Amino acid sequence: MLQSTTMTYLIVGKTRESVQPLLKNLLEKLWNREVRDEEIFSEKNPDIHILDGRESNSLGIEDIKRLQKEMMFSPFKERVQIAYILDAEKLTPQAQNSLLKTLEESSGNTAYILITKNDKSLLPTVLSRCLKLYTNINLQEDIESKYINILEIDTVEAFVKIEEIAKEKSSTESFLRELERYFQAELERKLVEKNSIIGVSSNIKQVMIAQKRIKANGNKRLILENLLLHLVR
Repeated sequence: MLQSTTMTYLIVGKTRESVQPLLKNLLEKLWNREVRDEEIFSEKNPDIHILDGRESNSLGIEDIKRLQKEMMFSPFKERVQIAYILDAEKLTPQAQNSLLKTLEESSGNTAYILITKNDKSLLPTVLSRCLKLYTNINLQEDIESKYINILEIDTVEAFVKIEEIAKEKSSTESFLRELERYFQAELERKLVEKNSIIGVSSNIKQVMIAQKRIKANGNKRLILENLLLHLVR
């Protein structure tokens, strides 16, 4: 059974080769079978579609429209059909807006995988639709944090810590960045181990929602308390 709740992924890595191990784990999760290295970008597979921006200065609306047409049909042989966008940072703002509409309407048997060297070049609206994966992220045990233990203590004690964190916007934003990094590392580990990613995917989305609300100058303490209550332990 396919256990992922999101079908749009953003993988950040410097080269196509550097993202291959992560892609292999992701494809095995989506297709529910073992995947050979040579299959990852194989255009012989009718369920793999590639928009390659590596040799282009930019990717425009017409490029996205061509990809959309290829993705109109149901998968031919796999559980999920894959659309790769290589060098996604080259998408123009107009192309990103066109892609956004597609992402919002994509079905459960379609996965869009954006691969980029720099996720800061993508629109916030696109980023909010993606589950981000980093090729060079450290695992949880390597993350030193004065915040992460908040996930391991009881709710009353956690709320006391949140009250302290929420006094300043800078500490609130730092806390949320660290939580996002922690859950991204957990996501990568679960992909490698072929475990369910439903809970961690939900947690990443909740953190992103909280970040958006903080940027909109919402009540810091209430936002963090609400986040803590919605996290899957």
